[in-house]
Amino acid sequence: MLIIGERINSTKEKVKGAIGSRDAGFISGAARSQADAGADYIDVNCAVTLGSELQDMDWVLSVIQNEIPDANICIDSPSYLAIEAALKAYHSKGSLMINSISGDEARIRSILPLAIKYNTKLIALTMDEKGMPQTGNDRFEAARKIYERVKKEGFDVGNLYFDPLIRPIATEPDQAVEFLRSLPLIKGLAGAKTVCGLSNVSYGLPNRRLINASFLTMAIHAGLDAAILDPLDKYIVSSLRTSGALLGTDEYCGKYIGAYREGKLI
Repeated sequence: MLIIGERINSTKEKVKGAIGSRDAGFISGAARSQADAGADYIDVNCAVTLGSELQDMDWVLSVIQNEIPDANICIDSPSYLAIEAALKAYHSKGSLMINSISGDEARIRSILPLAIKYNTKLIALTMDEKGMPQTGNDRFEAARKIYERVKKEGFDVGNLYFDPLIRPIATEPDQAVEFLRSLPLIKGLAGAKTVCGLSNVSYGLPNRRLINASFLTMAIHAGLDAAILDPLDKYIVSSLRTSGALLGTDEYCGKYIGAYREGKLI
């Protein structure tokens, strides 16, 4: 299970403020704490800063690379210019992931060549010109078209992660089930993997951590390969470790026992 740490995201007011004030201690601390908690990638999103996104992305990456020289980074931006600038600014020994493309042809044409040139992993949203998918089959059809398109262009589909777009169950109660239905369908595409922005499922509801953790267990069983989440959340860590133990991916429950001894479980 690939963990993408979500805490350096400019939609959060404290993060936005730290970026604006160039608080290197805050950013480096957020990166280090996530890496120490087991994050495989650190997601970096500076999009809310808008006009200064390119400069902000460059600064945040420099801070993270100084703190963690081998950091793996997930570049999260709607702007291909910001993504390209981030790829050029990355000089660490780790690896890169881009979030994201979709079935939109203009988006594919602008982002896919960058992913190929810099040999990155790539997140693909399962949506196209028709808009947001409603059913599991809709998600699969969008994924299939993207899969065939990027494979034709020479991208290594083993580095392709499809995001079937979980939506808030508070307003769309059927969407969690449709998301889960889509996972085995998408994973039927040879080499393709799946990912989600976990916290979207609980938006607008109380005790969001509990919902996130419960849904994560369901999604892992259905075939989820990666998630953008908070690796410091004990509910999430508990879900990850119990899922691994129950599904037989944690040999002799070693990681579960280790997390218990370290006080990381609820």
